[in-house]
Amino acid sequence: MVRASTAVLAAAAALALYGCARKDETPTINASMTGVMEPKAEKIWGIASHAYNDIGDALLPEKISDADWKEIGEAGRAIKERAAILATAPHVVVATANEPIMGSQAVGQKGNLGKAWEAVSAQAVQARIEADRPGFQAKARVLVEAADGLVRASQTKDAALFYKIASGMDEVCDGCHEPFWGTDVPPPLPLAGGQRVQ
Repeated sequence: MVRASTAVLAAAAALALYGCARKDETPTINASMTGVMEPKAEKIWGIASHAYNDIGDALLPEKISDADWKEIGEAGRAIKERAAILATAPHVVVATANEPIMGSQAVGQKGNLGKAWEAVSAQAVQARIEADRPGFQAKARVLVEAADGLVRASQTKDAALFYKIASGMDEVCDGCHEPFWGTDVPPPLPLAGGQRVQ
């Protein structure tokens, strides 16, 4: 009887969460990237960069303040929460109709590395995700795990764990950008009045 009650409560909770997600709507992927993932990752990388040892192969715990650990924990929780939403939402939307994605203005232009920018419209990115929804969910779960590690590192002030995760975050991000967004190479800057902004 206890197991049945637990199962009923779990099912009710799942339905309630699903109802909340549909009512409030899942944030767009673009809003998630620009509003949560990118700024939080920049904070993580900034703290790590400040704490490197002289040869750059480890972080010095004494260079990570209590305020830094707090920021690492907050960043990890924010990334984990948003990545979990994207990993479990029944449907995700890349961007709203009037929401440009980064690089969309540069499609076909030569990038800094010489090859043409490959990113395409939000609709094309959406199609890539729809074609491999399980793959997208798996990539989001990898980000959940990395962010969870950041939270754990912040709780125990584990500089070695923080180093391991912070130094691997770029690969975690690129692992999703490449198959779904089209590239991990930054786009050329947009044109302003026919001239490239520098």
